[in-house]
Amino acid sequence: MHIKKNVFENIFNTIMDVKGKTKDNIRAIMDITLFYHRKTMELVYARSRVTKLKASFALEKNTQVIVYQ
Repeated sequence: MHIKKNVFENIFNTIMDVKGKTKDNIRAIMDITLFYHRKTMELVYARSRVTKLKASFALEKNTQVIVYQ
């Protein structure tokens, strides 16, 4: 039961883009671009900061509000 709960929470938090709870971190994105050559998932290097683009599977803020209601 705990495995099912943990899997659900990991997928839900990643799709809802919950800050600090998502498994879609910078190291995961670096692996995806290294092994799978996904241009849409590459990191953005701007000045001294490294940022990640929002994942295509993550919901927008207005859609997240609908799901929470």
